[in-house]
Amino acid sequence: MFDRIKTEIQTVSERFKDAQNQIVDQADEILLQARHKAHLVKGESAERLWHFETQALDWVEDVLDRAEVPGVDKMKEPVGRLVEQARESVTANPVVDYDSLNARSAGAAVRELGLVGLLKIERIEKAGKNRKTVFEAIERRRNQLSKPPFREAVAA
Repeated sequence: MFDRIKTEIQTVSERFKDAQNQIVDQADEILLQARHKAHLVKGESAERLWHFETQALDWVEDVLDRAEVPGVDKMKEPVGRLVEQARESVTANPVVDYDSLNARSAGAAVRELGLVGLLKIERIEKAGKNRKTVFEAIERRRNQLSKPPFREAVAA
């Protein structure tokens, strides 16, 4: 009888450990998903902020170009300088000597960029050489940035 009770206790203990391991695995998976979602939201918010900044600068330039709006003539020069400085900062090229790179080298250079850097290079390419190889590299990098980045860190 004691052997049977001992066997039952061991069986229940093993089931308890299995259930505990399942709960830990589920908690780890939920944590990974939460980190990934936070990572995506951070990237999306940086992109939205960059788009908002460039759009706001476009709006200010549009107002400055409208001579019929009262007071614009007096503010056009100083505000125009500020807008130009802000635009240079917002659209600054994230890759040193980018203009001298061939398509393959430019594609390789985007592999290290974040989402905002990719937006900047995309804008530069659309305004300039419009290279398919670079656009493909940008898309590959975006896909890479959208994948869950935390699995290795938790496993270690």
